[in-house]
Amino acid sequence: MEITMPTYTLAAIPAASHGSLISCSSPARYKKTRIEAADLAGIRAAVAEYGTRLHDDYPEVSFLVSVTPERGGDHPKGFSEARWTGSLGTEHWIRVIPEDTPFKAYLAEVEAMLAHEVRS
Repeated sequence: MEITMPTYTLAAIPAASHGSLISCSSPARYKKTRIEAADLAGIRAAVAEYGTRLHDDYPEVSFLVSVTPERGGDHPKGFSEARWTGSLGTEHWIRVIPEDTPFKAYLAEVEAMLAHEVRS
């Protein structure tokens, strides 16, 4: 019997923060990357690698990394809690913007910078 690792989809989503409020674009528009990870440490490592690669390519871009499990797959214990509490490191690349900056206009600029990430 072949054992398969849980599969997840990572996506960079334009996002920004002022204070405790975070606003982001729709995740459905951006290129998605599939990963396999056996545990939370593997997911964290994949998120860090994916986010760092994008940040290195676009250091001025503010984004979060979404982690979506494949439907019907098993996840490691504590996955849901880690996902919702932010302990997977998904918000590391979110920039705090001045309070007088409109979110919508800022996110439109970020979307334009990540245009090559948009699915064809």
